[in-house]
Amino acid sequence: MKTLIRYFIQGLLFWTPIFITVYIIFFIFSVFDRIIPALFNVELTPGLGILIVVVFLTTTGSITSMLLVKPAFSFLENYVYKIPFINIIYSSSKDVVSAIVGEKKRFDHPVMVKTGGGETGTFRIGFVTRDEFNVKQLETLVAVYFPHSYNISGNILFVPKDKVLPLNITGAEAMKFIVSAGMTGNLDEK
Repeated sequence: MKTLIRYFIQGLLFWTPIFITVYIIFFIFSVFDRIIPALFNVELTPGLGILIVVVFLTTTGSITSMLLVKPAFSFLENYVYKIPFINIIYSSSKDVVSAIVGEKKRFDHPVMVKTGGGETGTFRIGFVTRDEFNVKQLETLVAVYFPHSYNISGNILFVPKDKVLPLNITGAEAMKFIVSAGMTGNLDEK
């Protein structure tokens, strides 16, 4: 009986990540395949919705990166920043997206921070998001973002600079390690 239970658990461990990945991909495809026909009142071949969205986003990205479009986009964006509440949502989401994939990546300085007293304290992996402040009380501190495992959230803490140890790994490797609760990712130095 123990052997059967062990085989069952091994099968579960093998198939669960595959099933979850396939399910998420299928879910994304089906959402886009429902959105496009609903917006334009057309019939689509399954999977064509995501292709349309990818082409649309790529086209939009190329148009907004042109020199003539940037001033117009900046002009419109300035109006968005003047609308109460909307400006908070827009600027926050824009900052988070640019921190992850934009030109001003913020999650590219992974660090380990000692978070306990004494010789044997504990350590947490995070990302330095800001290392200088124009406030006297914060001169000796850095802002470190600590993502949560298995979640898209985290905490920002102000940490004394001497408690921050830079890691010689990529931001992607550190994030993968944190989000997976330390089960995947490589902390070996490059």
